[in-house]
Amino acid sequence: MIGWERAVLKGKRIPHLRLKILCKQLLQREATMQVERFLGKYGGPVFTVTPETSVAECARRFGRLTGGKRYSVAVVTDADERVVGIVSLGDVVHALGLHEEKTAQMNVGDIMTTDVYTCGLSDLLENVLKDMAERGIRHCPVVNDGKLVGLVARREALEFLYQWAQLDVDNLTGWLFSSHARY
Repeated sequence: MIGWERAVLKGKRIPHLRLKILCKQLLQREATMQVERFLGKYGGPVFTVTPETSVAECARRFGRLTGGKRYSVAVVTDADERVVGIVSLGDVVHALGLHEEKTAQMNVGDIMTTDVYTCGLSDLLENVLKDMAERGIRHCPVVNDGKLVGLVARREALEFLYQWAQLDVDNLTGWLFSSHARY
């Protein structure tokens, strides 16, 4: 057809330009994904400790499953579930290298990172991932009204966005190539 290429989308004929706009909107959908939606699929228990927890106990807990997963980071919270720091396996190893056997008697509060980047439920997942990349971090605590509600792990977030984009591509492919049109 000269001037108008037609495609069938859910049984309706749509001008080619409109289809291009629709495809662009569908493929950009993952760029507007909120953290809350991500947590709906990947949310769950977060490995938490208090500043008073011993480094030895924290290290033992790193070896256990929390919500069916092993974590390499623990969010440090106070009694009101507010984020006060974060501690990683790397922090524990670094403390061992500096303080050797004294590390076992130290508290998490002595080795934790206190300048913690956090995000909110309404933040865009793509923006959170960009900020995490700029800061060189792999985990971001999610807070709501100042309290910990979840954790964004870079690997899981990227997997989530990939699956979401793949779903869009699969739907578009199905719509485009399952046409029963004669031409």
